[in-house]
Amino acid sequence: MRRDPRHELAKEHGSHTLEVVRGMVLSVHGDDVFVELGPNRQGVISVREFDEAPEEGDTFSFTLRGREESLWCLALAERRSMASWEEMEVGSLVSARVLRLHDENFQLKVGALHAWMPRSQCGIPRGHDVKPLIGKTLTVEVIEIDARHQRVIVSRKTVLQREKEQRGTRIHMVPGDRVNGRITRIEPYGAFVQLTRGRLGMIHVSNMAHERIDDPTTLFRVGETVETRVLSVRADGKRISLGMKQLTENPWNALERSAYEGQLVEGTAIRIAAFGIFVRVEPGVVGLVHDSQLPGGKAGRAGVARGDKVTVRILSIDVEAERLSLSLLHRSGRALAHDEATMVEDLDALAGELCETEHGTNLGDLLRRAMHAQSESDDVTEHRDAG
Repeated sequence: MRRDPRHELAKEHGSHTLEVVRGMVLSVHGDDVFVELGPNRQGVISVREFDEAPEEGDTFSFTLRGREESLWCLALAERRSMASWEEMEVGSLVSARVLRLHDENFQLKVGALHAWMPRSQCGIPRGHDVKPLIGKTLTVEVIEIDARHQRVIVSRKTVLQREKEQRGTRIHMVPGDRVNGRITRIEPYGAFVQLTRGRLGMIHVSNMAHERIDDPTTLFRVGETVETRVLSVRADGKRISLGMKQLTENPWNALERSAYEGQLVEGTAIRIAAFGIFVRVEPGVVGLVHDSQLPGGKAGRAGVARGDKVTVRILSIDVEAERLSLSLLHRSGRALAHDEATMVEDLDALAGELCETEHGTNLGDLLRRAMHAQSESDDVTEHRDAG
């Protein structure tokens, strides 16, 4: 009985692999197309999967190809398994149907394409009958691509050897371990890391750094060695999830120790949204200035451009949910100057220096009192306006 390759795919990635869902394109960032699949369910697919670049709001049918941390990896349900030989890469594992044996070489079909497998790569020892392979669907590895003749050479032998090694290897890795590995492949959704004894792990883009990473190639290059932390080991060690941001302190924890509600801090506007402005106040810490906290309300968005340095006032900090509410207004409703946080820091430093001098104590205290008085004035004005 011929094995359905889709069954093997489902076995590797889970029961959802064969599920076909309708999804709407949310946004396109570089090579990534982010898709809304339903409430609290998103996926990502390469823009190269489409014949024409999709636009926001377009809908398609997708096949779920496995979950990588917080996102589903998708494929177009209507797309052929392999559109052209140029999309193949050496090292790729593909499903191929054996058509015939010709002059000690097997002819196979990979999707709509033809490939060849030498007799020595079929995985059956010399002296044994190889004809039972004809008509079967096999998982094979691409070992050579002849671009000039548009010919692909595949091997079943390497796949069988790898499976044998994996069966004979005990996985001692556990979540929390620190491991070193070499980057072997970089995709928009993550980087693949070759670990010891043939084991392969993946650093999902969401686990590379505390800051959002739009292009993993800005962090990694193929061949470099990286230190990572094991996040999970699944499928008997065949799927190892790795992280790099877990090696450093979460910047939100540091923010909780140093920041407080009402504090003026300097930040950088990184995105103008339909409901406000996202501002980065520390590497890995981004807060939202809602339209209601902009000078002039919604119209205030026009006064801030991406990359601008701004002074913001902290309204609330939710470290557990990693949410930061910010304002571009004083408590009184007066607009904050773009460099006001820097000015406050400079004045506070000056007050400290004056206090440290032999005759500067009174000046330093006076300066600090003036700064405190201005803050209290804002509070009084706010309460008066509210009343």
